[in-house]
Amino acid sequence: MCRKKTKVNAGFILLLLISFATLVKINAQTSHMYPPFTKWYQDPLGLKPIQLSTAFGFVCGSAAVAACLLLTKNDSAFQKKLSPYWEGGYGIGYKPPYTNVLQNDIGILYGVRKWISIGVCLNFSHFNDQVNNTWTAGIMPFARWYLYKSKPLNLFFQYGAGISYSFKKFPLTGTGWEADTARTGTQFNFLSKYGVGIEVHPKRRFSFETGIRHFHLSNGNIKGIQRNPSHDSNMFFAGIIYKHF
Repeated sequence: MCRKKTKVNAGFILLLLISFATLVKINAQTSHMYPPFTKWYQDPLGLKPIQLSTAFGFVCGSAAVAACLLLTKNDSAFQKKLSPYWEGGYGIGYKPPYTNVLQNDIGILYGVRKWISIGVCLNFSHFNDQVNNTWTAGIMPFARWYLYKSKPLNLFFQYGAGISYSFKKFPLTGTGWEADTARTGTQFNFLSKYGVGIEVHPKRRFSFETGIRHFHLSNGNIKGIQRNPSHDSNMFFAGIIYKHF
């Protein structure tokens, strides 16, 4: 039984690596598949039609979670757990005005299969640069897929998307390139985050996590493209999970 699971995990990871390599090759030939001024390594899964860093990505993520739950059997021997967690992160925008971002997430993880957990978190972010200085608060549902699990550590991929509201309009300007300057954002925005990380289990009740992720915030053009400068950054995060429940 264990051997079969190991083969499945190994095959899945291999498929991801092959897919990623293929996408990189495609991007080298068709750079228009990514948002303007974005390198593939800044937003690896932002290419069309996946676009995990846009509102469209929420549809893809939701469909993936639904398929995972509907097309797989529930293991009666698996003990479902509700785990509160906290994590903090820091990143820098990779487009002008290169905004510094500090984040805190407080939420819960609920293991529904051995290889997937779903959750929801409250997100608090501070954005600061020579133009912007504001706090935002939001809520984000997400899913965490475990690519590899063992007693010492777990390797996971996570994706989530939600909504946020800032104290001030954000971002206040565009990137500064060509026509992308005279744009002002809104207080209401959508947010999305995807990335990879590890969970380390030094104690029975606690796990520590760390990893890297891509973070996107924009209003999805609900006020028109002239009111949607957007923000994109890559972040490092770390946190703690309490596994008592």
